[in-house]
Amino acid sequence: MIDIIYLLIFICFIAPISLLFHELGHVVGAILMKASFIRLTIGIGNELWQGTFQHVQIIIRRFFLINSLTSTIREEPFERSEKIMITLMGPVFSGLLAAIFYVMYHLFFSTYILYIVFLFNIWLMIINLLPFKIGQKQSDGYTIYKLIVKHK
Repeated sequence: MIDIIYLLIFICFIAPISLLFHELGHVVGAILMKASFIRLTIGIGNELWQGTFQHVQIIIRRFFLINSLTSTIREEPFERSEKIMITLMGPVFSGLLAAIFYVMYHLFFSTYILYIVFLFNIWLMIINLLPFKIGQKQSDGYTIYKLIVKHK
């Protein structure tokens, strides 16, 4: 029974919050690169909620537990290095969240949940840095790889 509770906590809270934090990394990267417009989409399916804060639009869709995407626009096209920075910030934020939960686990509360959050975010960081493409969906690592190879 306790395993089912941990699984539900993971599916309903840890994974979506970790994915959101990852996407916020891309948003921060886009803000640092002076994007004119940023769209953060969480989930797939029908739109549940939409809001805009300054030049950042947030869209939450019905199945918010899976799939998230950040897109950016700027009048002046982004340089290759700027695109790499925006793309890299997602995995960096996942690594940052993993580090925070690792410290919390070891210094404050040695609970199973904190360790799961740490492990999931390490996995999220690594898997997003690996270059792969499945259908139309590509990893951050693949995007960075294409940006580097395209300009050699």
